[in-house]
Amino acid sequence: MKKIVFLSAIVALLLSGCEETPPQIDFSIPIIPLKDSTYIDPVPAPQHKAVLIEDITGVKCVNCPDAAIRAKQILTQKTQDSVIVMALYPTIPSIPFTDPWAGAPLLNANAASQIVEALGIPAGLPNGYIDRNKFVGKTDRIINYSEWINYVNQRLKLKTQVNINLSKEIVGRNLKVEFKLQYNSNTATMTNNPHKYALYIVESNIVSTQLDQSGVNNNYIHNHALRHAYGLAVGNPLTQTIVPGRTYLKQFEYEIPSEYVIDNCHVVCVVLDSVTDEVINVREIDLK
Repeated sequence: MKKIVFLSAIVALLLSGCEETPPQIDFSIPIIPLKDSTYIDPVPAPQHKAVLIEDITGVKCVNCPDAAIRAKQILTQKTQDSVIVMALYPTIPSIPFTDPWAGAPLLNANAASQIVEALGIPAGLPNGYIDRNKFVGKTDRIINYSEWINYVNQRLKLKTQVNINLSKEIVGRNLKVEFKLQYNSNTATMTNNPHKYALYIVESNIVSTQLDQSGVNNNYIHNHALRHAYGLAVGNPLTQTIVPGRTYLKQFEYEIPSEYVIDNCHVVCVVLDSVTDEVINVREIDLK
């Protein structure tokens, strides 16, 4: 009888151990587009440059809601067509504020962790990146939320050499998103480091738990949460030589998970400098 109990305990222990060890996923494998072409078109007039705010945040960070408020204020002042916000909920062992609440809707995303690990882990929260740029006088890309507006204003004054146009098609929960990148008439006068693109799905109006100034808030509304990256979260290479009129057309497919509310989701497309990682241009499209 004792032997049977002992064997049962060993089996239970092994099974519980298996549950705690998820399968390894290789995030280095780029996704293959449904449509992928590049060609030379007539040179278009330039779009205005838009700026990307990335809010590095955590659900157990009492001051993080203040950064979300600041991001919303900037977005309201500048309009969604000129400023785009992504909230990064990474899993960072050195920052316990990013640990998820047990039983609450999960906001942490592998894509967010990849971005933060590549661009710089802050010593504390809330912090963020503005256009992933390392500004003059700064030793890294990390910008305190109190300074975001100053750096956003700097970046909005810049020209961009690439136009971004997004379209989508949704059937049920199947999403096809297409982007067209066109190098415009600014291209000839701007530096031509190799570029890369990143494509993300973000979601707003997520009700989950958040530590704030009043304590544990189980009905906090999280906005602009990064949910998914197509391919590499830090960017996928654009391999052709950059010249005025260079056009890229790519289409991707994604089955939107049942826990995401489609009407609250957006697709964000970013073109980045492959050498400096700074944002060349960014655009967003709603999935409503």
